[in-house]
Amino acid sequence: MIGNIVNLNLIKTDLSAKNKEELFQELAGLLYVNDSITSVDEFLTDIKIREELGVTSTDGIAYPHAKSKAVIKPAIAVGVKKDGLEYGDEDNIKPTIFFMIASPDGGSDQHIYILQELFGKFGEEFIENMHSAQNKTQVLDVLLNS
Repeated sequence: MIGNIVNLNLIKTDLSAKNKEELFQELAGLLYVNDSITSVDEFLTDIKIREELGVTSTDGIAYPHAKSKAVIKPAIAVGVKKDGLEYGDEDNIKPTIFFMIASPDGGSDQHIYILQELFGKFGEEFIENMHSAQNKTQVLDVLLNS
């Protein structure tokens, strides 16, 4: 399923964000320029509403996600920031890998299946492989083949 909703244009290996707000803008920008969402602002409003329910981060990986009317087609924007970013994690772990999941607002719970597939990949080896990836192609390969 993940292979159908992520591509090289939705991956950034050198995130420049300095905080969570900038991170959300940067990843949503990838979704926007790749015609996955109609509005960065509308989508980010839905992301922030979801984040208020609970921080979407575990073991150094953050996965902000939302169902939104702004979503044209399901997609995942992927980002890596090797020095990490303060995210509000309960254990004070700064995530270094980020998956922003965009799901259309409607009856489908596709985002649940996407999250399950991602969680099945998470672990030390996955994080190490993502950090070792030298370019977008290698990041995509790790994501699809872990």
